[in-house]
Amino acid sequence: MITKEEFSIDELVQKMKTPEMGAIVTFLGVVRAEGEIKGMNVEIYSEMAENELKKLEREAHEKFEVEAVEIVHREGSLKVGENIVVILVGAKHRKEAFRACECLIDELKKRVPIWKKEV
Repeated sequence: MITKEEFSIDELVQKMKTPEMGAIVTFLGVVRAEGEIKGMNVEIYSEMAENELKKLEREAHEKFEVEAVEIVHREGSLKVGENIVVILVGAKHRKEAFRACECLIDELKKRVPIWKKEV
């Protein structure tokens, strides 16, 4: 999902939880302070990005033994410390969840049309 709004990791985790899951792994990308950086502008080709995110979620289900996948990416003007992206992967076992989560962030960076410019 692409959004301009801040998201709550707690809400996303609660929404994802099921009694069958033994692990929910999260990756959170945050705007970091580096030198004179005060923030970041994130531009996204939304329609294409949404399609690619859905494809990544489907591929994670096919490649790994996971129960649930959720990807949320922000767009717009973000300040240092604000959330940029969150990936959540729920699985019966932690190893599959970790493997899937790492694969998802790597593929997102390669395939999803997102441009970031430091301010």
